[in-house]
Amino acid sequence: MVKKSIGACWDKSTKARLRMDANVAGKVNSNSPIGSESFFHKFMKVLFFSRDYTPHDYRFLKAITEIGHECYYLRLEDRGQNLERRNLPDSVRLVDWKWGKLHRNPANDPDVIHDLKTIWNEIRPDVIHTGPLPDVSWLAAKADLHPHAAMSWGFDLMHDIEISAEMRATTAAALQNADWFLGDCYVERDMAASLGLNPAHATIFPWGVDLKKLVREKSSIREKLAQEDDFVLISLRTMEPNYSVATIVKGFLLAAQKIASLKLLLIGDGSQKNMLQQIVSLAPEDVQKRIFWIGRKKNDELKDYYCASDLYLSASITDGTSVSLLEAMAFEVPVLVSAIPGNLEWVTTGETGLLFETNNEQMLSEKILYCYYNQEKLDTIAKAARRMVDENADWEKNKYLLTTAYEQAIAIAKSRT
Repeated sequence: MVKKSIGACWDKSTKARLRMDANVAGKVNSNSPIGSESFFHKFMKVLFFSRDYTPHDYRFLKAITEIGHECYYLRLEDRGQNLERRNLPDSVRLVDWKWGKLHRNPANDPDVIHDLKTIWNEIRPDVIHTGPLPDVSWLAAKADLHPHAAMSWGFDLMHDIEISAEMRATTAAALQNADWFLGDCYVERDMAASLGLNPAHATIFPWGVDLKKLVREKSSIREKLAQEDDFVLISLRTMEPNYSVATIVKGFLLAAQKIASLKLLLIGDGSQKNMLQQIVSLAPEDVQKRIFWIGRKKNDELKDYYCASDLYLSASITDGTSVSLLEAMAFEVPVLVSAIPGNLEWVTTGETGLLFETNNEQMLSEKILYCYYNQEKLDTIAKAARRMVDENADWEKNKYLLTTAYEQAIAIAKSRT
């Protein structure tokens, strides 16, 4: 059955907590080089159970094995979206079961739960790491698997629980069953606590970025996309309702009719792409030509696009800590983002970025124009943002908090028996 892989409001107290968690991670990292057991009690056998295979799954699977744990990967479904093209990281063992090859059908949940128990008994992991909450973590809860570290993916607590009473109920059940909670921002922990999580049983750490690789350099594609004096905006959010890319497009169209040197790079895809193209088709032809539909790009191709850009945009209406936001800040691209709690943990207006109201394309347009006319101020903001991620979003440090969370889950599970 197991195969080897072939391949809330922002405030100063929140800021302090974020720095504290990052400092703890830094101490773990400095005392515990990969392969060392000087800090950890032991290396563990981890069953990583997730919905589909995405870049974030790759990130966590790679981190778990780099820390030194033995990692088994269990996939709930395959939606055929091919969101991550890289093979599983080396040393990750793929658990081969029929459910990971199909689109999930809730009618099959009793059989899925039965098979989960069978896999648990075969592998005998030290801990199961699950998420998203409403389906994956809930299934592990129904199978009563412990120790259980349940992780929010941001959208599950910020959006999915509002879709239906059932999704709220399954999320609450998962949180109440889990031994420990993982989240990437404090607004997620607070939302989880409102659903029954003991807030003391939580590890909050930004998923972070590889800062050594994210250094701004001359872009090889800038000259192909823009003139020297053009002001290039970039959006990397998936074209789905949660991310309100329509607000980005409408805000750009308003601003672009006033400034001829504005250009917009739209990286990504999604169910709303046709709708977005219809919106653009109503604009003057010269403005339409200044929007570039780039499509999906591999992670290692994104650097050129970040470095070709003068301003990062995100209009998400619900989110945790956005990795693309952290990447933009690391590349010293000034950021202009919606004023939602997840973003407010990183962006202080005028200091580390700029903000606008959700679903307000008029305000976004005005802020774009402000950035264009005040480019000399953006460099200072971008450098402060880089310092922010250097201090708080270093994945090479933060990933070690996974072990802390696993150890806490094991301790809580033992205390319950």
